[in-house]
Amino acid sequence: AFGCLNRRLRRDVERVRPIIEAPPVDARSSDLKTGVVNLPAIRQQYGRNFGISAVPYREPTVSAGSPMLRR
Repeated sequence: AFGCLNRRLRRDVERVRPIIEAPPVDARSSDLKTGVVNLPAIRQQYGRNFGISAVPYREPTVSAGSPMLRR
């Protein structure tokens, strides 16, 4: 019974198997593939708010110039 079930499941898997097989994720995989956080990149992104807030720090916007200087 298990042999028959295994053969049926193997046939289904081989029929649905993608054409391009990606290598498995292992210890040598990049951080992006494994979902590991890169702390220096997070510190760069969050700036002053790192460890304080869930919102990245953004410098205050500077206006293009004073309205008094426009012609």
